[in-house]
Amino acid sequence: MKMSAFRRYAISTCVAAAMLAGCGGSQPPIGASTEFAHQSSDKASGSFGDLIYAAGGCGGACILAYPDGSLVGKANITGLVKGDCSDETGNVFITNDTQILEYAHGGTSPVATLALPGDDATGCAVDRTTGSLAVTFSGSDANIAIFPDAQGTPTLLSSHIISQYCGYDGAGNLFVSGYYNQEPQLSELPYSSSNFLVLSISPTVGAEGQVQWDGKYVTFEGRSSRKIKISRLAISGSNATVVGTTHFRGGLVTVYQSWIYGNRVLIPYSIRGQRTNKIGLWVYPKGGKPVTKFGNFGQGKFATFSGVTISLAP
Repeated sequence: MKMSAFRRYAISTCVAAAMLAGCGGSQPPIGASTEFAHQSSDKASGSFGDLIYAAGGCGGACILAYPDGSLVGKANITGLVKGDCSDETGNVFITNDTQILEYAHGGTSPVATLALPGDDATGCAVDRTTGSLAVTFSGSDANIAIFPDAQGTPTLLSSHIISQYCGYDGAGNLFVSGYYNQEPQLSELPYSSSNFLVLSISPTVGAEGQVQWDGKYVTFEGRSSRKIKISRLAISGSNATVVGTTHFRGGLVTVYQSWIYGNRVLIPYSIRGQRTNKIGLWVYPKGGKPVTKFGNFGQGKFATFSGVTISLAP
């Protein structure tokens, strides 16, 4: 993806010495354009490569080394953190109720804040073909906000379902998971279109979770209790057909937003009804038993991870 002037500026500010005010400070009004951060972001300590941003833990988000899961930093966030996503240059976006916070790779304070004309922001995704950022939220009419080049004032659309998570495929088509009439749903916004199409999908995919492109298929994370899985979907017209399923062992009861990274997948989870304060790493698409799991890095027993993403090293 071609790096915009905005991205170059955001990353360069992260290296500067000035301090950025915390997330709990003044925020742009609802519906306002992006307020660009003119100071630097704080940085996690140490030298590191790819990082895991675990939303919901460590008072906002835990920053972990990949793949060993050691804690290297914490992002303090005041608000309702529900998920996160990242782009191909290592920038991370964390949904926080009425806004989205952007972090440079390794950053512990945001370099930019995007405002939503609604609340309960949950899922997000970056289009690798254009750099646009899509966010699911609750609004009076629209429930999808699309920020061109991840900045400015968003285009607002309705997915025609109760939206939860979203993801772009390799061609720039946007898919949104959700539900309607207590059944899981999937809606598609074709590339360059302004109207969503609700697709036909089997209810066996389970409770709506993360939607992501694995390099070949659109995937749908099923979060039904004790039936945790990821379905690989073939999209044809208005039909989404399950062509493969990844099942996970390890006593998972509750899971939140996962993240596929090459031949691995990260999932925040709980066992026996406890808080989702563990993160497991599985082989994808094989599934089965976890390769490793993180849960003892000082995040606290009351942490509840709501989403994970990988921040790629520049």
